[in-house]
Amino acid sequence: MDTHVQRRNKGWIALGVGVGVLGAVALGIAAWIPSEAELARMAEAKVGAAVGVPVTIGRLHWQLLPTAQVVVEDVRAAPDAADVPPLTIGRIVAEPKIGRLLRGRIAFGRLVVEDASLPQPAMSGFKVQQDMAQAGGGRLQPDAIPLEHAEFRNVRWVSRQGKALAYEGDVDFDPGWRPRRGTLVRSGAPTDTRLLLTRQGREDRWVAEIHAGGRTEQATLDLQEKDGGYQVRGTLDFRQVDLVPLMAAFERKSPIAGKATGHTDLRAQGADPGALLRSAHTTTRFSLQPATLLTFDLEAAVKSAGTHRGGTTKLDQLTGTVETQSDPGGIIVRYTDLKAKSGVLTATGEATLQNRRIKGDVAIDIVDGVVGLPLQFGGTMDDPTLSLSAAALAGAAVGTAVAPGLGTAIGARVGETIRKIFGADEPEKPQPVR
Repeated sequence: MDTHVQRRNKGWIALGVGVGVLGAVALGIAAWIPSEAELARMAEAKVGAAVGVPVTIGRLHWQLLPTAQVVVEDVRAAPDAADVPPLTIGRIVAEPKIGRLLRGRIAFGRLVVEDASLPQPAMSGFKVQQDMAQAGGGRLQPDAIPLEHAEFRNVRWVSRQGKALAYEGDVDFDPGWRPRRGTLVRSGAPTDTRLLLTRQGREDRWVAEIHAGGRTEQATLDLQEKDGGYQVRGTLDFRQVDLVPLMAAFERKSPIAGKATGHTDLRAQGADPGALLRSAHTTTRFSLQPATLLTFDLEAAVKSAGTHRGGTTKLDQLTGTVETQSDPGGIIVRYTDLKAKSGVLTATGEATLQNRRIKGDVAIDIVDGVVGLPLQFGGTMDDPTLSLSAAALAGAAVGTAVAPGLGTAIGARVGETIRKIFGADEPEKPQPVR
């Protein structure tokens, strides 16, 4: 056999050996790397254990070229309660850093979440069982920055009443999951409504620039590690924030028109971000000068002993305190020390709001400090009611018999006072004024 033929045969042999080796390596990799379906089941188990509810994944796909990506679609996290709607995510795209992964470190350069629905009842039921960054286990450990950049698009927060509000934004992370910079935008709002978060150096302190209600204000946030968890403190001073467009940005009708000035304090403490949200408590002291009550004519309510319906009230001043607190049944909003002035008419009161249902009391004084008509309001924020209690109605009837007008108001106040002192049950529901 001539030399040329021998060389050609050796070349084919070398090529065959090379192909055989590559085939063996490919078979080894195929045996070592689970299928996409197996990876989906593994992810379901680990994420479900981490958040404390069953998780299902419709489809998982991964690729190395042209860009390393893991794509997860149709994610569903369903709490055990049958009446609680599930959390759903249409699509998640993650871009792992292969170089770090080969060194045994879990690191992603980018994560994108699209078309998610986050029902408030479902979110309240999530209990983080472990740090999700530790979920890799074995020889894989989280990198100093497990995730560098995250984006979210068309993420809808769904209230307990079924109202969905869409948001979008992004965040860059420092070590320890500290946001270095982030944005949160209320998508589709009629006016610019967004939050820009910026970390102050390497400290656990952030400045939040808030664009809302026709104004731009700055808040400060401080984070401390305490008792194995976290503690957040925040403050915000605001001036001349227009309430009507502010509420409209969240698809709500404001019961009051005017520009608010005041101060807000935020407090939260918990072992993880979910616990922080559930423990969040805010206190806001506010003042509006002037203001317009858009649901009732208080002067007409006084003159009619609570039977006049609807209308508006021009106020020279409205002041008070608002507190918000998370609750399994929905966020509780408490209004205290409410004081309104309009000419010779003044009103004081308090109220509690939860799941858009409101309950409270207001005393309207014809002459400041001399006589007041006690009214109760209830119903919903979309359809509020104003009425006299049964005890106040009885007192008003007696007062009217003695002296119409002023006697009606005095009698109503006396009747309501007696009810509060002796705690008498009201025999019938008050007649509402809408």
